Amino acid sequence: MTDHAAANPALNVRNSDGEVEQLWTGATVTHRFVDVDGLRWHAATAGDPANPDVIVFMHGFPETWFAWHHQMTALADRFYCVAIDLKGYGQSDTTLDTDYDYVAQARELPALFDALGLDRFFLVSHDRGTVIADHLCAVDGVASRLRRYVRMQQSGNRPHSEPRPPHELFRSELGAQLIGDGTVVKIAYGLEPNPEGHTLVAVPIDERDIRYILDEVTAPGVGASMSASFVSAGFDRELDDRMNGLFEAMTMPVLFLQGALDPGQQPSEYATVTNEVDNGHLQFVEGGHFFHLEVPDQASAAIRAFLVRNDLPA
Repeated sequence: MTDHAAANPALNVRNSDGEVEQLWTGATVTHRFVDVDGLRWHAATAGDPANPDVIVFMHGFPETWFAWHHQMTALADRFYCVAIDLKGYGQSDTTLDTDYDYVAQARELPALFDALGLDRFFLVSHDRGTVIADHLCAVDGVASRLRRYVRMQQSGNRPHSEPRPPHELFRSELGAQLIGDGTVVKIAYGLEPNPEGHTLVAVPIDERDIRYILDEVTAPGVGASMSASFVSAGFDRELDDRMNGLFEAMTMPVLFLQGALDPGQQPSEYATVTNEVDNGHLQFVEGGHFFHLEVPDQASAAIRAFLVRNDLPA
């Protein structure tokens, strides 16, 4: 295993491969680091690695793997849980000398899954992670590996309503600064008021969760790479991608799982979204945009119920 910290001390390496960490909740996770095609990837795992029922979690913005720790804790009794840090986030590679286009990122992931020994698995994603996950469904050979897909907090078959996140700001030099100094995280999670006057959080998030993610996002280099990951972000383009191939590629059962109180993704937008896939299902959780952190027990229960349903293809 390469000593990435020694090779590049600017990298955000907080843990080591195989390290077991006890979280503030008392639960434990095991950290994994793998090198694939010149990139370093980090993941945290919970549950029995020999369990064939595997969940892969893909976080959103401005988050890291840790955003899923409540779900991992709740579901590790039934599933082997693997939460990855997306490229440019957390302890995964933060190099800027790579392609952050969402299609390119999706095409890199199967090699990571292979390196982690994951064949077929359930996929759960949130926010920007869902944009990458949508493209992942269309990568050659991947759809047959995805047993079911829980698709959280991303627009469906209608345009994203107002307010829209400021993608142009996020991918700018100022955006990189505001991400790297923690301002974006604090505003997103409700620690500081949003200058635009709205809040994405309907139920307060435990400050210990926010502080952990803040520590990871404000590590050297992470703000710049998270900003770079917005290179191809755009709601209109993403809607066009979904309607012209990505929905069609979702041949597995799909749960569109949304926070009912997210001001920018309103329930009315999803009235017909299940028509876009052959085996689509829709459910709302009484939380805001980050409902997996706001009401984690409800989020975990919804994910579990969908993944264990015996009336759907395995």
